[in-house]
Amino acid sequence: MSSLRTFVVTGYGVKLSAKKDSFLVTDGSKRLRISPSDVDQLIIASGGVAITSRAIRLAMRHGIDIVFLDSRGDPWARIFMSVPTATVSSRRAQYQAYLSGEGSKIAIEFVRSKLLNQAGFLRSLRRRGLLSNNDYLEIEELSKRIEPGNILKIEAEAAHIYWQNIALVLPRDIGFGGRDHDAEDPFNISLNYSYAVLYGVCWRYLVLAGLDPYAGFLHKDRSGKESLVYDFSEMFKVSVVDRALVELFRSGFRPRITGGLIERIDRGQIISRITESLNRVIREENDHNPKTLEQAIRVYAIKLASSLREGSSFRGFVEKW
Repeated sequence: MSSLRTFVVTGYGVKLSAKKDSFLVTDGSKRLRISPSDVDQLIIASGGVAITSRAIRLAMRHGIDIVFLDSRGDPWARIFMSVPTATVSSRRAQYQAYLSGEGSKIAIEFVRSKLLNQAGFLRSLRRRGLLSNNDYLEIEELSKRIEPGNILKIEAEAAHIYWQNIALVLPRDIGFGGRDHDAEDPFNISLNYSYAVLYGVCWRYLVLAGLDPYAGFLHKDRSGKESLVYDFSEMFKVSVVDRALVELFRSGFRPRITGGLIERIDRGQIISRITESLNRVIREENDHNPKTLEQAIRVYAIKLASSLREGSSFRGFVEKW
């Protein structure tokens, strides 16, 4: 369980109920009371958690969304009472941008921002003496060459450079040879799980901004796939997940893996670390006002919706590393 703005409930036999306008978490003889004002999101990360309808009503009344994760970290259900702004006009503009080809400019910006954050993270690792090369300069150069016809090619070239360098700073016993969604090493599996948690946060703020999370510009539309969530999250993966997991694994953390899945207690630890990362205060390249990463996700969801409605250019999130 986590006491941060995102509250995680795990374990078997745990009950989440409501009493006197507070959440009550009961685990055997242990009881924990939580004020709704202290929570933005409830994550149910175990199939053994019971939740009452009264707790659901309390969450909806306070605008708290409830996300249910499977053992891989993928959301399998959400309970969410959205109060989106300008939904109709935002979604109409979103669909028009997709059909007209204007969405390719947004796709380019998502990937450009991702590459600059990858380069920035590698540069920060070099400053710390963990890397000795200047490979980050290659990624910076690639970010300048993105065009509508080569987006995925440039992204793949940058990813190869980036993950090769991440492998250099991780302990060798992890067995990480590069990014592979289907790989069975603990770092790749932890990336999969952590990205799924990030997707849930991005989904929330995109919907609150009035956008359709299933209509993207970069990832192909497929039934049931949250294409815009995947597109939008590319800007934040390095800052929210990659940095946090590199530090976690370098500190000695090794999740226990059974049947290709992270064991429940270690899933909770990963979620807690990602939640801490979302609360990390950062500065941006073109905005010197400090904000948390979660605040940045909310701000950029609103910026994206506004740029679509107004037909103005969208500039993506780039952390000042």
